[in-house]
Amino acid sequence: FFGLLSPRGGQPLCGGRAGGKGTFTEKVMSEAMENCSSTATVGNSTVCYVNTGVGFLHDFSIAAWTVAGTCAVIAAYNYYIDCKLKAQKREKKEKDEEAALRKDGGLAHYGTMSTKPRPSQAVPPKGKSIAAFLANIEGMEASGNFLSAILSQMWQHINIAVGKTIKDVLDPTLKELPVPIHFVKLDLGDVPIKTENMFIHRVDLQSSTAGKKERKAGVQIDVDIVWDGNCDIMLQAIFNKAMKVPFGIKKLKLAGRLHILLSPLTTDIPVISAVQYGFTNPPDLELSFSGLVKGLNNLDFVTTALPPLIQSALAGVMVVPQRMVLPVDPVSYDYLDTYQPPVGMLRITVEEGRGFQVQRKALLKDIPDVYCKISLGASDKCKTSTKRDSLNPIWNECSDFILYDIDQKVYVTAFDKDTSVDVDDKLGKAEITVRDLFRNDGRADLELELDGMKDGIFITLSADLFHLSDQVQSFTSSEYDGKNKLCGLATIIVTKAFDVPLPKEDAATSVKVVYKSSDKERTFYTGAVMDYPGIDALNPSFDSVFHVPLTADMMGSSPKSKDKNSTNTITLTLIDGEGANGTAGHGELGSILVTPDDLYSAPKHTITKTSPIGTGGAKLEYMVKFSGILSEEEFKQGVASDEKYGATIFEENDAPALTGDVDVGSCVAIRVTAVRGRGFQVKKRRIGKNDIPDVFCKILLKSPGKEDSPKW
Repeated sequence: FFGLLSPRGGQPLCGGRAGGKGTFTEKVMSEAMENCSSTATVGNSTVCYVNTGVGFLHDFSIAAWTVAGTCAVIAAYNYYIDCKLKAQKREKKEKDEEAALRKDGGLAHYGTMSTKPRPSQAVPPKGKSIAAFLANIEGMEASGNFLSAILSQMWQHINIAVGKTIKDVLDPTLKELPVPIHFVKLDLGDVPIKTENMFIHRVDLQSSTAGKKERKAGVQIDVDIVWDGNCDIMLQAIFNKAMKVPFGIKKLKLAGRLHILLSPLTTDIPVISAVQYGFTNPPDLELSFSGLVKGLNNLDFVTTALPPLIQSALAGVMVVPQRMVLPVDPVSYDYLDTYQPPVGMLRITVEEGRGFQVQRKALLKDIPDVYCKISLGASDKCKTSTKRDSLNPIWNECSDFILYDIDQKVYVTAFDKDTSVDVDDKLGKAEITVRDLFRNDGRADLELELDGMKDGIFITLSADLFHLSDQVQSFTSSEYDGKNKLCGLATIIVTKAFDVPLPKEDAATSVKVVYKSSDKERTFYTGAVMDYPGIDALNPSFDSVFHVPLTADMMGSSPKSKDKNSTNTITLTLIDGEGANGTAGHGELGSILVTPDDLYSAPKHTITKTSPIGTGGAKLEYMVKFSGILSEEEFKQGVASDEKYGATIFEENDAPALTGDVDVGSCVAIRVTAVRGRGFQVKKRRIGKNDIPDVFCKILLKSPGKEDSPKW
């Protein structure tokens, strides 16, 4: 019978009709009446009011002790954090003093102290390191105004051409979105692209210093692209046949470093065999939307998903290692000669961090649990371990990446690991080009930036350059086994197909490349080639290259490898899709399988073939290669032999002579290329048209005292 508080300052304890004598109710009521401060009769009921002053003081004391205890716990925890921070600062100070003494040679009298230099601080070999040479390669600088003026005069034509390319690249991807989107209008506006900070240099020296025997002369132009376009792009989201919502892109900003590669160079007009171009790093992209994008909940994903979708599509065709190729001299053009291999393998070591701040979360101090994500150019990100409760974390953890250009950027982002379900807090990010990193002796302190502000937080990185080699000892070496480490590279190049057994109007062929290893499958596709003026759809040129970084686990050589007999097979499949005239595709036309044994037994672990594919008479031209990795010391010293795979590498002065006497039983392979001819005459006829000769050559190798070799 509990009631409300009384105006008299008491609280009604109980109330009700009196019971009979000797009953339980009577005993309870009599005890209650003795403690009542006042009573009142309401009808036939008696209400007893109890003074609650003592109870209130008791409750207040409990609450006070609870608050005091909580404050004491918080104070004790914060004191513990402060003590921990002081200990970390003291430890860091001692390490800094010790490092300074080591640097000055002041620890000579400490007999038990041993000092081991970092790999990046070791005494370099005689002469300049190859990484330092690449970082300081000579060239010419220009403002880029000349190229800007050319683009300005050509912009009306570039607008149409680039617009078609954007539509062709993005349309298939936009159709696969949760709400399909397609282009209605695409006009890049009247503001042309501007170029600045141009650097022009030769690339044949890079090839010769990266361990390649062939010296392919070429010129590379690196230039910054800046575009703040007032475009008029209209798209349409299709919810169903009855509901189609238009929206637009009214502003587009694009900025990035573009490289233009003129290679290989010849001694005949037009001198340049082909032009390749692409972005060195993923360009910065900003989009401003108009229309109903923000008004409809179903289109919210457009503002967040569309920019990275465009970035991804752009990276698939125009960010290294992908480049657009434009043949200039069809007579001398060969994609295998035009192809620019990677510079090497870059090992980035995240050494340590400093300057991280204590975070305030509610009433508690929180020392961040720091980890880093690191990437190179458009590569996948690698992650370090998490260092808990540290303002000066030390990792010394490395990650390997394939380096394609010395101006690629290393991106590092630091995070605070959250133990709850919340998203990890971003602490800052920084970036540096590989060129700048090696100009600084392969080591740099990067200050992190968050929301445009720098707060004195630094991450120390170091870098080492490894070289790609015909030797594959690295596949089984423990030096290249471990988390985020690479042991080699698989290169797959698809150049051409011949004699596609289809009507020309129906053909729309592409090649699917599948690299199957013990952990997963990696699938790549070339572009589709279909009937178009100037394009031979029955003998299509794909000119595509794909790289698969190899790990010890993939090759089955790691102790932790799940499959010691790793397959690592490569399958090339010729596919026909929907034709230019709308005809249905014919699907798979045939496949070619390349096994590891094929590559291990091939000269320099390289297979270059034109092989039949399928049963219809088609042929496919391709190249597949396994490359191992050599450190700079290994590269300069040379490797005596590859016992397991039967390959040999020679020092420069030990190469076998190609002239003079050759030991009996030895074999030297040479390649003879029929390049071109000139001076052939037209045969004049009295009757009919003059005859232009159809020329072929027979080539044979003659050896003294031996029979002639077979003619080719």
